[in-house]
Amino acid sequence: MAKLDGKIALVMGATRAGNMGQAIARRFQQEGATVVVSGRGADGLRQFAQETGAIAIPCDVSSRESVFALVDAVVAKHGRLDVAVNAAATGQYGGFEETSEAEIDEMLSIIFKGGFFFMQAAVGAMRRRGGGAIVNISSAVATIMFENHAAYMGAKAGLEHVTRTVANEFGKYGIRANTVSPGLTKTPMLDGFLAPGMEDAFLKEVPLGRLNTVDDVAEATLFAASDACFMTGQTFHVTGGLTLRRNPTSAEIGAAIETAAAARS
Repeated sequence: MAKLDGKIALVMGATRAGNMGQAIARRFQQEGATVVVSGRGADGLRQFAQETGAIAIPCDVSSRESVFALVDAVVAKHGRLDVAVNAAATGQYGGFEETSEAEIDEMLSIIFKGGFFFMQAAVGAMRRRGGGAIVNISSAVATIMFENHAAYMGAKAGLEHVTRTVANEFGKYGIRANTVSPGLTKTPMLDGFLAPGMEDAFLKEVPLGRLNTVDDVAEATLFAASDACFMTGQTFHVTGGLTLRRNPTSAEIGAAIETAAAARS
């Protein structure tokens, strides 16, 4: 029997080709789930739905009204919600003193408030059916430092703490809530961001010797979503051991880029 046979699963943040949300949705389908994908990019959702047979419902995770309407639509169509995964995110880079109010608001709106709204809506639906599993995709930087990402780090750390709150308060209803926190993960977006040499700087701090893949994240999320997982309020660090150490500093990243450039010249 597949791990999610007969389950109704909602995956938020599955709009970009090759991202974590889409990898999770595909893995859930392989294990028998009926998957609803959502996010703000309607075109990406439609394309993914056409490729996989998933059901696409656009949603703005930063809007409480939109998130609750999404969950209501899932329950109206399928009768219940068994698994809810929030993989919506955005990025931020900049020095602490230079981080603008708009940047802080964006991190809080999408990551913290969006995750909060998502869990509120999911809890309501799951209480009515007698339980379920919530999984938030966070980041290793909620635990370990990464220079020039203060607003992002704070929003992710807050999301993890609220996830533990949900686990504590709603376990009596059969609801589990956990977090999957990846390290630097190979995605098409990351490939466009990494300058030559940057990956080497990170690999020095990963005991298992490679960066995460989206499939690594999907596999951990599958376990957290499955009935085999008798865990709640936990953070699964999918980092290859990075959280045993630290992220490289900006100076170390810069030196690695310079070394790579010198080797090419």
